[in-house]
Amino acid sequence: TYQGGGQSHFYQRTKIFGGKFDMTSQLNKNHELKFGGQLRSYDIAMNSFSILRDSTRYRKATIAPAASNSNNSYIKNPIEISAYVQDKMEFESIVLNIGLRYDYFNANSQYSTNIFYPTPNDPNLPTSIDPNTLLADAEAKHQFSPRLGVSFPITDRGIIHFSYGHFYQLPPLAYLYTNPEFKFNFGSPYYGNANLNPERTVTYELGLQQQLAENVAFNLTGYFKDVRDLLATQQIRVSGSQTYFTYVNKDYGNIQGIIFSFTKRRTADDIWGVTLDYTFQVSEGNDVNADAFFLDLSSGNQTEKVPVPLDWDKTHQLNGTFTVGELGNWNVALIGRFASGLPYTPLLYDKQVNLKRNSDRRPEYLRFDLLAEKTFNLGKMGLVVFIKVYNLFDALNENIVYASTGRATYTLDANRAAALETDRIAARVPGVHTSADVYNRPNYYLAPREVRLGLSIEF
Repeated sequence: TYQGGGQSHFYQRTKIFGGKFDMTSQLNKNHELKFGGQLRSYDIAMNSFSILRDSTRYRKATIAPAASNSNNSYIKNPIEISAYVQDKMEFESIVLNIGLRYDYFNANSQYSTNIFYPTPNDPNLPTSIDPNTLLADAEAKHQFSPRLGVSFPITDRGIIHFSYGHFYQLPPLAYLYTNPEFKFNFGSPYYGNANLNPERTVTYELGLQQQLAENVAFNLTGYFKDVRDLLATQQIRVSGSQTYFTYVNKDYGNIQGIIFSFTKRRTADDIWGVTLDYTFQVSEGNDVNADAFFLDLSSGNQTEKVPVPLDWDKTHQLNGTFTVGELGNWNVALIGRFASGLPYTPLLYDKQVNLKRNSDRRPEYLRFDLLAEKTFNLGKMGLVVFIKVYNLFDALNENIVYASTGRATYTLDANRAAALETDRIAARVPGVHTSADVYNRPNYYLAPREVRLGLSIEF
């Protein structure tokens, strides 16, 4: 064991050079034109390596050789360009927003073209395959994204609004450049995919905004999102025992929901305000088993798509705030948040049952925050003294759960042979931790109560 620090070291430096411009021109009373663009050029350098030390070959701490799987580095220079144009048309009974956005991305890297032999360094590569043909330059990605927004009044205080748009999101750059030298490794190595497509989303939204009084209004909105090319981690089986992982655009998802929001604003004559918003949402996507990608390529058939909840699916979300105070003098705000638990995949021991991914839910989430502040006038300056209390009631919200129980508080692993044997050893040998010490994971919970006191000066 290497004493005094970890055996793995990771260094990364990212520089971003770019520029953007935006321009707005009121052409006439009916048309407001906006257009602009942005350029971002990246300079990403990464180096990760392991320190080798043992009692035989590496008696002195040694950095792993550059040619080994334990020493990886790269310098990448991807480029990203975007431009947009939008015309806001305002007429007596309708407002239209029509726009078009263009996105371009070039990873400036290579990707593997052979699903069975992803690396030219594979010692099992058949002589019939030229190693120089296994890698190719990633294709540049382009997308035009049209967008439309419409709003028109139905009463003197009510508006119906509709929007439609295409959106584009790049995958994390780390997934493009994982192991970019495609070094062969036994076991189940990861290989990046610089030819990943951006995630594409088409969104539809229809809503009603209604003012009930001078300072009271509500908004009811329904939406649907169709998502393609979602990022998936795919295990590919090369042979009976040889597998590897890569990143693919395999997943599809759709998100639909309804949002209701209510607002009562504070005024000079009314010291309290309320906001409330509730979201009901269903987020589903296809489930792909570990060998699906390999089997599809081998057979020429598509695996059956089974819809399951997406990792971020929250069926119910409720947020509310209550504020009371005098503007420019004192203010107290209470913020509450409630949400359904995120999905997880249960684990059943010693049962011949295949459970669907994300077929159960973690516990619900409930939290309150408090903000109180007082302003003192000091001539032309203002001194604001405040207290912020996060997680006011110190709620124990479970964020990560054990798959065997769906809770962070306990696991069925504690009743299995390994844990029981650990407890027997701990009872005899001082200093040995029990299984309870191992399974008590503070990082499985969200942050406890936090209190901040402070002051700020306003000019």
